[in-house]
Amino acid sequence: MSLQSSHRLADKALYPITMSSEFRVLFVGNSYTTRNDMPTMLANLLEASIPGMQVKAEVLAFGGASLAAHWNRGEVQKHLAAQIWNAVVLQDQSTRPLRALKSMQEHVRRFVDKIQISGAKPYLYMTWARKNDPASQANIVTAFQGLAKATGARVIPVGLAWDQFRRLRPEIDLYEPDGSHPSVIGSYLAACTHLFSFADIEAVSDRSTENTLSAIDLNLLHEVCRTTARADITFRSS
Repeated sequence: MSLQSSHRLADKALYPITMSSEFRVLFVGNSYTTRNDMPTMLANLLEASIPGMQVKAEVLAFGGASLAAHWNRGEVQKHLAAQIWNAVVLQDQSTRPLRALKSMQEHVRRFVDKIQISGAKPYLYMTWARKNDPASQANIVTAFQGLAKATGARVIPVGLAWDQFRRLRPEIDLYEPDGSHPSVIGSYLAACTHLFSFADIEAVSDRSTENTLSAIDLNLLHEVCRTTARADITFRSS
């Protein structure tokens, strides 16, 4: 299903995508980022939705990784020093906002400082609650609100979009059987939320074959991701 592309020039204060035809994004995370090759989904959606856009998405990730583990490895710091990035997305281990928030806060601050010094825009990838504990999403949101206010990084509110779409379409499973990792549709939702956080566009031109949603459900998913990415001023900090 393809929607007619509609985009405006990005506000440089809010969006890392400008008139430049190249967008370089570095993802730092774990399997929540890499599952179903979400970064490539995002790159394909951006290139299909914005004429002339070329996206380079690079990923530094390993299973179960926390931002503390990434900091100690030092590979992210090397990438920031060696290359120019438009945006850097930080995805911590999914339960850290609930059980290790102090460590998460410390390492988000460290990375955001490095990212800002490099000239890139820092983003925080809000993950979702486990399937058997949906009520924990409220605490995850609170944690990310605090991180955004403390660091000035913008939040990509995947967890909020996930929770809203799940309430509207409970019959569509966003999870893999483990109740934690994203299904293909879950990863697609994550990619769409990233897209609307990066680019000031009103519609997605979707030439992908990753999802099996009906046209109605696909339109609903796009709308949920778009409105969620733009709704809360807390997540629009610059």
